[in-house]
Amino acid sequence: MASTDDTDIISSTKFLWRWRDLIYILLGIVGILLFGVIVYGVILGFWGINPEELMKPTVAQALGLAALETVALVGSIYLFALRRRGYGWNAVGLRHTSTSWLVVTGVVTLIAIPITSLITLLVYFALGQPLENPQLDFLLPEGISTFQALLMLFLAGFAAPFGEELFFRGVLYTMLRERWGIFLGVVVSSLLFGLIHGNLAVGITGFLLGILAAIVFEYSNSL
Repeated sequence: MASTDDTDIISSTKFLWRWRDLIYILLGIVGILLFGVIVYGVILGFWGINPEELMKPTVAQALGLAALETVALVGSIYLFALRRRGYGWNAVGLRHTSTSWLVVTGVVTLIAIPITSLITLLVYFALGQPLENPQLDFLLPEGISTFQALLMLFLAGFAAPFGEELFFRGVLYTMLRERWGIFLGVVVSSLLFGLIHGNLAVGITGFLLGILAAIVFEYSNSL
């Protein structure tokens, strides 16, 4: 957690995050991903695989890529934003919050997940699209063991989403809100969060959950 000095620095700064910070973070993410893919390509045998085969990775490849996403997001934010600017982790929203907000977040989660899933299904039916999750082959590759499934649950269900929240809510939403206000900050950051998933079903769900996450972050003041 950040110190009192970190809080004083942040509260006295007109714009906590600048456009150059966002560029540095994005370049850092791309750089770490490229380096990681090269390393994984040698260790896990990515080379010589055509794109169709890469959409159905082996267990080791899937786990490696999930871990790499986490390292790229968290590592880039720490190195090229927090460390470079001299901020603590509270600058990206890792702050204490009240018990009541933890309860509110739990209730919102239990309500939001089935509702957003239903909305996604309705959109699919309206567009006549087949119901399929393109991430399934990545999340549960063929031959995955119980231990590996639990490890994937941790990486893809907690670690990688944690990194995404640091970036999309802790940095991007905060930066847009400071310049454009809460409404546009919520909508634009959530829209980009949905688009980055590259699939209609996952994107719609990501957009809707991104709106809720940004609103809760705004009013709880904690990621």
